Amino acid sequence: MINGKEIAKLIRKSDNVIIEKFEDGSYNVTDTYVMVKLNEAEFGKFFAKYNSYKSTADIPFNFEGTISSAGANVFRENKLNTKTVTSQIGNAKYEAVITDFYKQNDSGDEVRIFKAGNDIGMFNREYDFLLDYGDKYKVKDNNNPLFILDNQEDVKAVIMPVLDRGEKPLKQMLQELVKDSYINSKSA
Repeated sequence: MINGKEIAKLIRKSDNVIIEKFEDGSYNVTDTYVMVKLNEAEFGKFFAKYNSYKSTADIPFNFEGTISSAGANVFRENKLNTKTVTSQIGNAKYEAVITDFYKQNDSGDEVRIFKAGNDIGMFNREYDFLLDYGDKYKVKDNNNPLFILDNQEDVKAVIMPVLDRGEKPLKQMLQELVKDSYINSKSA
């Protein structure tokens, strides 16, 4: 079960939060960096926690649309289609391998490294806990959404990867980390 309160804590600082309700009673909640599919009970906990923060505008009951922290119109009841993101799962040809490695990217954020086919990708470490909501991880490549799936291959969450324009290519840094950890394990 997804922790709706944890999702509210994660996205409350976002400039834009998008909520879309589906006929089956489920919701997609996204801040454009992550998207989580919540059932009715999970959304109820998200709704209550989000509305408890003094720094956020209270979400009206049964609201569907965009919540924006910029401008005078905080709530825009626009029709959305978050399914365009989840429909990309058909393009996700690789089983993503989540590594134990972290690094600081060029903007100073700590990121977690994953393998997508022969590519290396990364996502913001604050989204780590979303991995627990799934059993499988799929991705098209290191520049496209990382899909977190349950056993039935339903999308539970989506994480957008981040880019790093650091001095060394990420692949080279990972090879050095693996080499160093191998040398350290041999000397122990």
